[in-house]
Amino acid sequence: MAKKFTLMMLILLLSGAASFSQTASLATVTASPGQNIPVALNVTGFTGIGSITFNIQFDTTVMTFTGITLPSGSPGGFYTGVTGTSLNITGAWYPYQTFPDGKLFDLNFTYYGMTTSPLNFLGSCQVTQGVTPIYPAYTNGSVSMANVPQKANLVGGTAATGSNISALVEYAAMPTNIGAITQKVHYDPTKLTFISVTGSGNLLTGINFSADITNGLITFTWTNTGGTDINYLPTGTNYFMLNFIYTGSTTTNVDFVAGCIISTAPPVTNVAVTYAGSTISLNNSPTATAVLGSVTGALQGQDYEVPLTLAGFPTGISGGTQAFTLTIPFDSPRLSFIGVSSPAPSGLVVNQASGVITLAWSDPSGPNINSNPPFLKLKFKYNGIGTANVSFGNGCVFNTNTGGVIGTVQVAYTNATITPATATANATIGFVQATAGNNVLVPVNFSGLPVPPTGMGAVTLFITYDYNKLTFIDAQNNTYGANVNLDASTHIISIAWASGSATDINHKFLDLRFTYNGGGGGCGAAVSFTDDCELANSSAVIVPANWNNGGVNLMFKISGYLTYDGAPRPDTITLRHVTVYCKTNPGGVVVTSTTTDATGYYEFYVPNGSYYLDAATTKPWGGVTILDVAYLRAKVQTATPLPFEDALRLKAGDVDQNGVLTILDVALLQSRAQGGSPPLYTAPDWLFEHPVLTINCANASMNFHGICSGDVNGSYPNPIP
Repeated sequence: MAKKFTLMMLILLLSGAASFSQTASLATVTASPGQNIPVALNVTGFTGIGSITFNIQFDTTVMTFTGITLPSGSPGGFYTGVTGTSLNITGAWYPYQTFPDGKLFDLNFTYYGMTTSPLNFLGSCQVTQGVTPIYPAYTNGSVSMANVPQKANLVGGTAATGSNISALVEYAAMPTNIGAITQKVHYDPTKLTFISVTGSGNLLTGINFSADITNGLITFTWTNTGGTDINYLPTGTNYFMLNFIYTGSTTTNVDFVAGCIISTAPPVTNVAVTYAGSTISLNNSPTATAVLGSVTGALQGQDYEVPLTLAGFPTGISGGTQAFTLTIPFDSPRLSFIGVSSPAPSGLVVNQASGVITLAWSDPSGPNINSNPPFLKLKFKYNGIGTANVSFGNGCVFNTNTGGVIGTVQVAYTNATITPATATANATIGFVQATAGNNVLVPVNFSGLPVPPTGMGAVTLFITYDYNKLTFIDAQNNTYGANVNLDASTHIISIAWASGSATDINHKFLDLRFTYNGGGGGCGAAVSFTDDCELANSSAVIVPANWNNGGVNLMFKISGYLTYDGAPRPDTITLRHVTVYCKTNPGGVVVTSTTTDATGYYEFYVPNGSYYLDAATTKPWGGVTILDVAYLRAKVQTATPLPFEDALRLKAGDVDQNGVLTILDVALLQSRAQGGSPPLYTAPDWLFEHPVLTINCANASMNFHGICSGDVNGSYPNPIP
């Protein structure tokens, strides 16, 4: 008996040792954001293989799986799909296959950055030699951000709560012919209030920016058709500034996120870049506050007062506040500074130059400058077409004097905004596309304006454009006979129209005709409303409006058809009235969305960048019969391929969403096909492919499919409701 036991243990030990003569390993690689990267999956000892199931976990917020690439001579037969964060790869062969030691295939990903994604084999992996399971030694891999010499760095700092703070974006070791930049930066909107993006040196012009203030995402672009040096210089120039008001009291991160692309001027190549974020934190706790009060509901052409209120400042001849210097920049010409209203304190000196107000005051008696009502009011005329900022700038200081020793009061500064009145009307410059060397019409449209009997009586517009890429010719389709002129020195187009009667102008007002000169990496040319635009009704009352800017080759079309994965039927089974989403990455911010039309067609316009498509619908679940159960059982038990098997149909069969097809999926599908509601059936009613594509100054077409979970033979009745 003892001999039999010993012999059995020896056999088990030998079989166990033999099982580890096989290995499966994933490479560890690096990539730059936006790069398509292959990751080798290598094997040894894979002889007489009957089936392979690899389930590999990866971070779907960092990268997207795009497929596999087989080496030359591979027998193929692999099927792939992604469920949640699990990449599922299956294959079955008869006759059995022997794979040479080395690369089994490459896993292809689009890497978004900015962190590392592990690539981990899960415990549900299974390999059979013939029909006998074997147990390879598994080695995990990863994809991380490459450490290349080309750097993009965010440089933060410290600030008092309520004060201005800027995060510097600087570049190093870049090629000297950079033509286009798209950068996406995340911040915490509960601790920072975004104001603007400004540039310096070679980055001073060509900037466009927008912010999702709810989710704290800044997107800014910059172009230079000829290409230029963007590297930060020893003289302290060539940088972007992300300007905020710091509203927090703890450290907060400011980080680059997925979707960052830097490319050269033509011929366009994307530059590999290492991105590094930074922090903004609280400096010494302030003991006093200086607050500029905001104004809402502003109308163009009207005067408004911004109060300055001071609190918490020490008083008295010794140790009191005896002097201050305040620099207050404001948006000019959106605002015109008129002067200081309310009784000004004795000794106050007020100056204004180039959009900056300087207030200087001193009084050796250390009087009480704490104020309620306000210490003073700054009076402005509001000329603008958007929100105007009135801010404390650099160099603000309050001084004390204690026995001849000059001290500084720690102050929390709060900035002001002048916000236009709520508008239901829109003035819109269209987004159009053009080829270099050709003329292009950029429309100016109105909507939501008063109609007769009130109607419109006058329009005054001032429009700027990127004159490095556009040459203004004239106005076309000028139905209302507006007077259109170009100031050649400022490159500002002025448009003036007036009517003696109430007029409905709610449609295209006119087209601006340009010659488009730009292209390549610096493809975008902005056309924008600028300050002093006004719309007035027939009673000469200003009509508040939303001013929507546009341009040439700033937005590009993603379009295609969403159809049901119903092969072998023709690929025209329409999925109409389904919502299609364009996202920054899986689980990321929704950039835009649309609904498919009666033919399943969708389209939307986006700026340059990398995008991930998704879809959703409330259409009824269907197409599942006992035949689907039979197909799924054959797949699980004998590795018989599903009809017209693809990644989406494999995903449709994984109804418990654990990343692998098992007999449990078969049982759950059978229960639901027979009218049950098994709780472990966790797959949603509808599943969709998730194409990934990069937009770089050109339209893109992308068709993709949906399917009902469990419908592994794609038999949903046509037409689909």
